Amino acid sequence: MGKRKRLLVEQGFQVIRMIGKGGFGRVYQVSRAEIGVVAAKVMKEEDFDTKEWRVGYQLTKANTNPFVLKYHSAQMFGTQTVILMEFANMKNLDYLIESKQDLPIPVIRAIMRQLLEGLRLMHEKGIIHRDIKGQNILLHSPPGSGLIVLKIADFGLIKEQKQVEQSTMMTVAGTVPFMSPELFMGTEDGEVKADTKV
Repeated sequence: MGKRKRLLVEQGFQVIRMIGKGGFGRVYQVSRAEIGVVAAKVMKEEDFDTKEWRVGYQLTKANTNPFVLKYHSAQMFGTQTVILMEFANMKNLDYLIESKQDLPIPVIRAIMRQLLEGLRLMHEKGIIHRDIKGQNILLHSPPGSGLIVLKIADFGLIKEQKQVEQSTMMTVAGTVPFMSPELFMGTEDGEVKADTKV
């Protein structure tokens, strides 16, 4: 048993399975009687992004956006940090696209409506995601509901606007294949207007 998994077991979690890994650490599906099934992201303390956690928790606390992944808590254990988040029980949008399933138009519309509404609600709070891609769009079906709810995840590259009405100026950030062409047309200081002609 690896040290990350052992840490979760020592904290009273039943580790169901690993659901993701990367340079940041590992994500596990875990359960504990008092909180049920959640996702536990385990990483080195120095890799813990306080901005990502703060924004994720802020959006969770406001409880006004059903289309963002909910953050429950973050705790330090020696050199490791554990973030507990809502568990999205289906795969991500990337997986759905790669499966090459023929999706009915109403399903595609529902996915787009939820994604755009989730982004609109984030923008109302002055939060710009800047890394929208299939891997960061999770799918969740609340047990017994028969519904599928989209969940926007990974707030590591977000930008907060001081005023919601301020200019659309932003620094260049994101995952290259998913960035709009105008983001490559920035000035020397890295600023670019999203409505710049390309």
